[in-house]
Amino acid sequence: MRIHESENSTMTKRPPVDLKALTAEQAAPMPEAAQRTAPPSPVGSVKTANLEALAFKVPPEFRKRFRQRAVMADLKLNELLFAALDAWEEKHGLNK
Repeated sequence: MRIHESENSTMTKRPPVDLKALTAEQAAPMPEAAQRTAPPSPVGSVKTANLEALAFKVPPEFRKRFRQRAVMADLKLNELLFAALDAWEEKHGLNK
C-alpha cells in the first residue's frame, strides 16, 4: 500500500477515454491548408549532406532583419546567405 492511500479509499478510477470516438473515420484536408511547394532555390540545388556548419555573431537587429527577409522571400536562412554572397560576388566582378 502506498503512503498516501488508505484502506478505505473512496477514490475510484476514471473510465478510459475512447479516442476513436473523438476522431472522424477519414479526415478530409481543408482547402485553405493546401501544402505549399518550395520554390526553386536561387542558388540551384544544394544537398544538405554536403553542407558544413558556419557560425558567427551578428548584432540582434541584423539577425532579426536577416530572418525577416528570409521569411518574406520564403527562403531558408542558408539560401538567403548563398544568394547574398552570389550578389556580392557579381557586384564586385568576382567569379564563383
